[in-house]
Amino acid sequence: MNGNGVKAAEKPKPAGKRPKAKIIRSCGYLERFEAAIISLDFYRSSMVTCRFAIPPSFPLGPEPESQTKLHQKFESAIARVVLEHPFLRVGLRGEHARKPAFVELEDIDFAQHIEWRSFDSAAAYEAQLCTLIRDRLDIKVPQPEDAPSWRILMLCVEDFVDVMFEWGHVHTDGISAKIFHEDLLRHLNSTGGGGDRNDVEAGVAPKEFNPETRILTIPSAIRRKLPPPLHALCKFTLSSRWAASTLWHELKPAPFRASSNADLLATWAPLKLTPYVTQYRHFSIDHPTLQTILSACREHKTTLTGLIQALAHVSLATRLDPKDARAFTGSTVLNLRPIIAAAEPRLQSKEVRSGALDLSRTMANFVTIADHEFDGAWVAKVREAAANMAKGEGKQEREGEGEREGGLTVPESLVWPVAESVRADLQKRLDEGTKNDMMGLLKFIPDFRTLLKDWTTKPRGHGVVITNLGVIDGSPSDKISNDAVEASSKWRIDRAIFSISPEAHGAAITICPVAVKGRELYISFDWLDCAVDTALVDGMTNDLEAWLRVLGRQK
Repeated sequence: MNGNGVKAAEKPKPAGKRPKAKIIRSCGYLERFEAAIISLDFYRSSMVTCRFAIPPSFPLGPEPESQTKLHQKFESAIARVVLEHPFLRVGLRGEHARKPAFVELEDIDFAQHIEWRSFDSAAAYEAQLCTLIRDRLDIKVPQPEDAPSWRILMLCVEDFVDVMFEWGHVHTDGISAKIFHEDLLRHLNSTGGGGDRNDVEAGVAPKEFNPETRILTIPSAIRRKLPPPLHALCKFTLSSRWAASTLWHELKPAPFRASSNADLLATWAPLKLTPYVTQYRHFSIDHPTLQTILSACREHKTTLTGLIQALAHVSLATRLDPKDARAFTGSTVLNLRPIIAAAEPRLQSKEVRSGALDLSRTMANFVTIADHEFDGAWVAKVREAAANMAKGEGKQEREGEGEREGGLTVPESLVWPVAESVRADLQKRLDEGTKNDMMGLLKFIPDFRTLLKDWTTKPRGHGVVITNLGVIDGSPSDKISNDAVEASSKWRIDRAIFSISPEAHGAAITICPVAVKGRELYISFDWLDCAVDTALVDGMTNDLEAWLRVLGRQK
């Protein structure tokens, strides 16, 4: 009772703790490996930023009500994507443990995962976009037990929204981000169940999502649904000779490693872990120029990835001192989904054989890697040719290939055969399927944290890694009507940028190409400031942009 004889209100009891989340399954080998990388702070974030053009019919304005409508339209569509993809709605228990596990989540608070920012001027926004991406790459995507491992930065600029989807590699990969954006576009262009044009504009939310509280409740019926780990979907067969040779190469002590194929190591980029500060650059190539480049690649029996690998290593060869780099090892990240889908039925799991799991539309972490050697003989020829052309001695050879202003510093005859050999490396990896793949060796590693720490005591192996997401379909999923009113209500994706924080223990420079169908190509470059000379990568970025534009002007 208080002094007036009125019973005082009781102090609210502290909210009870939620029961401990239930484990869905333990992480697979690749998932454990990725968890260890993030736990040790060797890597922090990956992102794909897609530009969504706001339809003319959408009621966009500066009023708070209009902005709220835009926010709810997107968040309702994102909620539908999350409900479709299990890895977007699970937590991770034991992120620093040897064997972490995925756990159920009852709900997801979008306020903790989605941030909105507005910009008045598109020109001012573009001027600071590179810096914004670089700064975000240094912010680790958390791997908590009580929330999923993704975040989204929504950047509203005039008549478009740049959706920056960031993820942790334990749960998903780059192809998953591509799937995310394509599915988000599909849901933006769907009625959400109402079937009425007003529903499209308003962004009808799924019943599990409350747009006011921004809480998405995960239905109990789907909380435990999760794709099996990679090694449960397909068998990775190994020949004893290849397994023994590869394990020795990866695990042998540093003195042996230094004396074996030493010229191929990236000793010009010392393996330093701190301070972890990312440097970042990107440039674009317009669609007509890109089509000319792709035509030239087909003519020379290679791909854009093969050409970029070749050009990147020409740049390194001409910019690094011969005593620091006599040869190079590069690598390319490969999407395992088509490889598993094409494997022999006896190697596939029941889910894959029956088609119950559509790998092509599954968000998960399904990647592997292929290596490429750029031997000392080729590097020496590149350096000699570059020196001769700088003196004017290569004039006849330049004229024979069609001399062009700002052209390559070496004859194209040194570039295309190497680009073709990179394509051959990748085709060999695809032809072998899941046989003798690095993923098959992961089961022999008892503790990935120990392995990664051991790697940091050895010279860096790879100079450049390319991870190419290919083409994102930015058109509405259905055919656009000839009716102008109908067409004006459709959302579309106008561009995409793929960016990755560097792996401190991995390749010195990461190159990430991605394009939107019918639109421009973006190529980004990422590296650790403490490990790689910024002037070197600035030079490489300028080289590749100039050389690709030159190749794209050829008839």
